[in-house]
Amino acid sequence: MEDNRTYLPPEWNNDERMRVLLGPMPKAQDTVARNARLTFWSAAIHLWCKRTNKLIFTLQETLAAFRRGTQLPLCIPEVLVHMNSTAEVLPIGELPLGEQPQESWLRWGQRVFLATPSRFAWNKFKKIIGVSDIEGTTFVNTVMLQEMCDQVTKRYWESATKNYPVNLPVALPHLYHRINECIGTADNLHLVVETLAYQGLAATTVHNGTTYVKFVMPGDTSKPEITLADLAEINLLCAVEQVQDNINSINAEITELQVNAKASLKSGSRVQALSCLRKKKRLEKSLCKQLGAMENVSSCLQQLQEARINKQILHAFKTGVEAIRDSFKGDLSAEGVANTMDELQEVLEECQDINSVLATGVTEQDVDDTALLKELDELMSTDQKSSKQHEELINSMSSLTLPDVPKRNPLSSLNTQPSSPTLKATP
Repeated sequence: MEDNRTYLPPEWNNDERMRVLLGPMPKAQDTVARNARLTFWSAAIHLWCKRTNKLIFTLQETLAAFRRGTQLPLCIPEVLVHMNSTAEVLPIGELPLGEQPQESWLRWGQRVFLATPSRFAWNKFKKIIGVSDIEGTTFVNTVMLQEMCDQVTKRYWESATKNYPVNLPVALPHLYHRINECIGTADNLHLVVETLAYQGLAATTVHNGTTYVKFVMPGDTSKPEITLADLAEINLLCAVEQVQDNINSINAEITELQVNAKASLKSGSRVQALSCLRKKKRLEKSLCKQLGAMENVSSCLQQLQEARINKQILHAFKTGVEAIRDSFKGDLSAEGVANTMDELQEVLEECQDINSVLATGVTEQDVDDTALLKELDELMSTDQKSSKQHEELINSMSSLTLPDVPKRNPLSSLNTQPSSPTLKATP
C-alpha cells in the first residue's frame, strides 16, 4: 500500500536501509554510525515539522509519525535528547516567551547567577546519569519557530490594508484569518507572537477579552508600544462597525415592514398593515438615533486620527530640527564659511588662468608655407595625370568590339561525321 506521508525521507522505501535506521542507537564508541543516525533523524524531524506545520510536538507524536508498519524508530528518544542539547528543540517550559518586565538588580542577579547555572547543572547531571523525562515533555521546534516569526512579520506587512491603520494593534483572531495558510494552527500563532514580544519585535495586550498585537514598523529599531490612544482608536473603530451593522439591520427591517404592510392591504387586513406601519415609524426614529451616533463616533474617530497624524508631523519636525542643528556643527560657522568662499575664489581664478592659456593655441615658427604650397601643387598635378591616363584607358577599351556568337555548329557545313576508331588485333 502506498504511503501518503509527504514528509518521509527518500530512504523510506528501502527495506534493508530502514531496518537499520529504525533500530536502536549505536553505542557511544561507534561515533560514525551514531552521528549518521543523529543526522538522518534530525533532518527527518525538521522536515516533518515543516511539511505539517507541527511547531509543538511530543515524543509519542514523533514515534507515530515515523511508524513503519509495526516497527517504531527506537532511537527517536536519544535523537530528541541530542536535539535538545543543541537547542534545535526546547521544552515549551524553557522557551523564552512574552515581554520582559523591568526587573530589579536583585532579580537580575538571582536569574543570572543562581537560576540559570542551577538549571544547566541539573540538566547536565541528568544527562550523565542517563535520566530523561522526555516522555511527558512537550517540545517546540526552535528552528521552525524562528522561520515562522520571520514569515508572519513579512506576511502581515504584505497584507496590510488601507481601511485598517497598519500602525494600530490588530486582534489575534483577525490576524490569524489573514495569515492562517502559512501559520498552521492558532496555537502556533500565539507562540510566534509571544516569541516576537520577547525579541522586542512586537507588543501584546489583552483588551476587552481579546489579545491584540502591535508589530514593529519595517526599518524601525525601537520596541513598539501599545498606548491608550491606540486602544481608544480600536474602541472607536469597533463602535463604528457595530453601529453600521445596526443601521444595515434597521434598514432591512424597515424594508420588510413596508412589504408586509402592502401585502396586508392587498389581503384586506387593514389592522395588520397599520401595525406594520407603527413598527416602521419606531424603527425610523431608532434609525435617526443610530445615524446621530454614527456621526458622533465618526467625528471623534476623525479627531483622534488627526491628533495621531499631527503627532507624527510634530515628531518629523523635531527630527528635522535636530538634523539641521547637527549639520551646522563643525566648520559651518560664519568665519568658516568666509574662509571656504575665499579658497573657492582662489581656485576659480586659477582655473580661469589655465583656460585662457589653453585657448591661445600653439603656432609653429619653423614651417615654410612656400614649400608646403609647392608640394601641394605637385600632389595635385600627379593626381590629375593619373586620372587622365585612367580616362584614356577606358576610351580605348570602349572602341574594341567582339564577334557575334555563332548560332549553328560550324562543322555542319563540311558534311563530315567523325569516324569511330578501329581496333587492330595485336599479333
